[in-house]
Amino acid sequence: MFDEEDRETGYALFLAIALAIAVSIFTIGIAAGTAIGQLGKKPADAAAALPIAAVPAASSAATADLAMVKLYFEIGKTELPEDALTQLAPLLTTAKDKGGKWVVSGYHDASGDAAANAELAKQRAFAVRDLLATAGVRPESIELSKPMVTMGGADPREARRVEISLH
Repeated sequence: MFDEEDRETGYALFLAIALAIAVSIFTIGIAAGTAIGQLGKKPADAAAALPIAAVPAASSAATADLAMVKLYFEIGKTELPEDALTQLAPLLTTAKDKGGKWVVSGYHDASGDAAANAELAKQRAFAVRDLLATAGVRPESIELSKPMVTMGGADPREARRVEISLH
């Protein structure tokens, strides 16, 4: 009947559909909440009417980041954090307003097997890319960087992160 590959494909399809529905509900909820909250009010300025915290504006440099988000993963895991979509919401809003190029960078530490760590960072970046595509980002506007090594630091999570920046 169904083999393991069919089940994995079905599971991936289910996750993609679930994420698309979550993004739609989230977006509609923000829009409805903002509209209801603004009834009878005259905003002081355009920034006051934004439903999500304003993202820093780009500098005059052509390659300046419009915004960046870091997603932290569990040790040895490639599953997206539960709040990944919530964390990416400001970038998604900015992208709808301004467009831009997305850069997704996976990080890993220098301990253990370098090839396995690089593959883990790459798979995490792929998971984020797929989430962005499911959320409506055009795949051709997403660029994956090669996996990068993080050398020590105060926060051990830094080695298990994917940075998403909008240029």
